[in-house]
Amino acid sequence: MRIYTYSFLFAAVFMCANLALSAPKDTLAKKHVTFGNAAIEEADYQRAVEHYESALKEDPDSKSVMYSLGVLYIQTGDIEKARELFMNYLEKYPMDKDGFFGLSNAYIMKGEYEKAVRLLSQTAAREKNSEALRRNLGYAQLQSGDIPGAKKTLTELVTDCPSNALNRFDLALALSAGNDNENAVKQAKAGLLLYPEAEGKILYSDLLDSIGGSLLSEAIELFRKNEMDKALAILEPLCERFPDYAKAQAYLGHASNLKLPPDRKKAEKAYRAALTATRFVPLSRQDLAIIYDNLGSIVLRKGELEEAEGYYRVGIAQESEYAPVYFNFGLLRAHKEAFTEASVAFMDAVRRDRSMADYIASHPKLAKFRTTEDYTNLLVTIKKEFNSNE
Repeated sequence: MRIYTYSFLFAAVFMCANLALSAPKDTLAKKHVTFGNAAIEEADYQRAVEHYESALKEDPDSKSVMYSLGVLYIQTGDIEKARELFMNYLEKYPMDKDGFFGLSNAYIMKGEYEKAVRLLSQTAAREKNSEALRRNLGYAQLQSGDIPGAKKTLTELVTDCPSNALNRFDLALALSAGNDNENAVKQAKAGLLLYPEAEGKILYSDLLDSIGGSLLSEAIELFRKNEMDKALAILEPLCERFPDYAKAQAYLGHASNLKLPPDRKKAEKAYRAALTATRFVPLSRQDLAIIYDNLGSIVLRKGELEEAEGYYRVGIAQESEYAPVYFNFGLLRAHKEAFTEASVAFMDAVRRDRSMADYIASHPKLAKFRTTEDYTNLLVTIKKEFNSNE
């Protein structure tokens, strides 16, 4: 499962933030650790590796240096060196939980999940206070195909440590692998409320796609065939079931807006729900531009010119390839006789869709704009840019 790799990325970041918790005894080793930590601050991990290797030569029994160097090997992709180092670590310190954690990460990165499970099964049970060990065990169990074991491990972990987002993300994926989709979504949402960052959003979005993606694809195909009522019959229950499914909400808005007769009230509600859902799941700039453009047009019909202009401006700020949002913003600025700004927006529309030039030349609400010097300059710019590209 592609999305499950995120849990380890979180763990790796956590580990790197805790390098060299205790200083080595040797003075020269301490100096190398200081230089290595400075390199880490600059994200120069290869240079950090060199300094930590030098520190380990000076103080070969330092737990902190060994552990930190192993983490750096993982960070730089030298997994075999990390595995060898952590095995050596455990030979010197056989009951040390940091050594088990480091070696299990090396196994996981090499795809040796069964080895990780064997390593951690007894250790995680003994080290009940180690969230990292228990989470790695759940991860390895899931990746090795032991879904019931992963679910049990991670459910217990979430029960004991409910405020850790990583635990909830991992449990969500274990539940999803076991087809317990409703609870998987709940756990992922709970994790996002604790940790609303990009990685969690992508994970949550992928979960929603894995559950509702086939239905959404079917609805989009019906939408493209202009069978709006059939598309709505799929989209409405899908959005009710998963209100954070932003793309489904967006298409619910599109279908409601384009059906005959249009249901703009429902469309507006769906578009606003899609934008609210972006707190938890990402949408492309193109999708956002379309939503803001359509919202602008809906509120414009209600006479809310300032609100409509605000939506068009946000749509333009997405810098997408969606030409209509530039055109509609230009149309509104031309209505206010801000012709220079309108001309800039129209040119941006033409750059994205050359047919917009004909639309500008014939649109009845642009008759006054076409009498201005700004329109003349626009035509010159269009001719110059497109002739030079031919």
